[in-house]
Order: sequence, then C-alpha cells, then structure tokens
Amino acid sequence: MRPFLPSDFEFVHAYSSDPEVVKFMQWGPNTEEQTRQFMETCFNNQKAEPRLTYDFAVVLADSADFIGSVTLRITKKDSLIGDIGYCYSRQAWGKGYASEAAEAVIRFGFDHLGLQKVGATCGSAKVLQKAGMKLEGYLRKHINMKGQWRDTLLFGCAKQDLEQNLAELNLRQRRLSPGEPKAQPLKEFEEVTITHLTELFAGGSLAKISMKAGALISAHTHVLEESAFVISGTLQSGEGDNQKIYEQGSIVYTPGAVRQGPHLALTDVELLTMRLGPIGEFE
Repeated sequence: MRPFLPSDFEFVHAYSSDPEVVKFMQWGPNTEEQTRQFMETCFNNQKAEPRLTYDFAVVLADSADFIGSVTLRITKKDSLIGDIGYCYSRQAWGKGYASEAAEAVIRFGFDHLGLQKVGATCGSAKVLQKAGMKLEGYLRKHINMKGQWRDTLLFGCAKQDLEQNLAELNLRQRRLSPGEPKAQPLKEFEEVTITHLTELFAGGSLAKISMKAGALISAHTHVLEESAFVISGTLQSGEGDNQKIYEQGSIVYTPGAVRQGPHLALTDVELLTMRLGPIGEFE
C-alpha cells in the first residue's frame, strides 16, 4: 500500500467507472471529472493538518499492478475512532487482497495512530471478518444507494480484540463434535445449566438451557430479540395477566428491548435458545 500518485488516474478511473464494481456504492459510476475530483481530494488529505483521512493505493507486491484502494478515516480530531472503506477492480476479486489490505490498515490505525476502535459498514462481510472485525449491528433502510434505501451491516474491532478475533476466525460450516460444548451452571440461578453451542449475530448465542423442575430464571431484558424452542418439559413464562404455559414443541419469542419472563420450570425443561446481540440484565 502506498499514497496515490498523479499517474494512478488511469487505473483509478478504470474501476471507479465500472458499473459492476460500484453497484453497491453510494457513488459512481464515475465520469473522468469525478475521478479527478476524488484524486484531488486524496492529495489534499495527504497535506491536511491534522490529518484525519489516509487514502492508500493498493498494488501487487511482485508486479506493482494497481488493483484498488483502501481508506482509513478518523471520525473527528482526537476521537480515537476510525472507519475503513475500500474498492477494488474486478480482476482483484476473490484473491484475498481486500482482507489483507483491510487488516493492514486496521493495524496501522491501532499501532501508528493510537486508535481505540475501527469500524466499517458492510461491503463484503467475508472481507471484514477475515480482517479481524466482528458484526456489531444491523440498520434497516439506512443508506441510499442509487435511489434505493438499503439495509446496512455494521462491523467493528477494538484494539484489544483484534488478535482474539483473528484467532477465532471461522468462515466455514463445521459440525460440533459430541461432547465438545460443555454444560456450565448459571451461577445466578440454581438448578439451571447452559451449554453454549456457537456465537450468533453481534455477540449473540445459540445455547441449550436445562432447568430442573422448580428452577426459576428471573425476568430480564435483552438488547435484541431472543427465541427459545422447548425441546422437552413444560415452562411457565411471564406473570399476572401475561402468564403463559409453553409445552414441548412450543417457541417462546421475545422482541429486543422487551421485558421477558420470569421463566419457571413446571417439570424438568430443556430449551434451545437463539439470542441475537449481547445478554441483557436480570432483575
């Protein structure tokens, strides 16, 4: 990766004027004048004080062929928060260049600029995951692209989490081996154990919960939605006029930011829970 040069115009315009490349961008396809304006902005960013935007041309190490660009923007002076964006020619797709450059820019932000966190909106979820980011949010009808309002996935990575995120990276399906997930007691609630099966959206979890007859999970509110499938047993949920009984085969669904429970096991109960987002607070 290197700074842009005036001689890069032909290469930049080749991909920024390609309708397929910019299909899901808020800009483009570029005219020659628009590409010149973009490059002039990059040159001005190089001279800005304080510098808040770092634009990099991405070239192949062995041939110096120009394949695209990646940008790191600091949201505002002294914020310690940045975001990245990127764009590549079609010839460079599917070869791992984008994720390699994104990870390098993230490390540059952490190691040389002292940033605490780097985020991105979704261009390619796979690229951002391979670069060390994790899914943190979902905004509906958030960005206008070519006259159409589209949903946006938000990815991010804090400085302290980068190495762990990369170590945990798994972009392929896998079968959990028998006995691999371990049941753990929930220290807040007696006679309740939880077996975490895998992580889900934005810090969520797919888990199996086992409750002995008479066990109680107090009322709680999660940030995002949760669904629970009753594998076996009978569960009483809610209180007062909102109290309901769920038998084997029932699904308990609660939208995000809505108080749920308390849950009382009328018999031994097993649940398969799918919670999106971080765990909420228990009363």
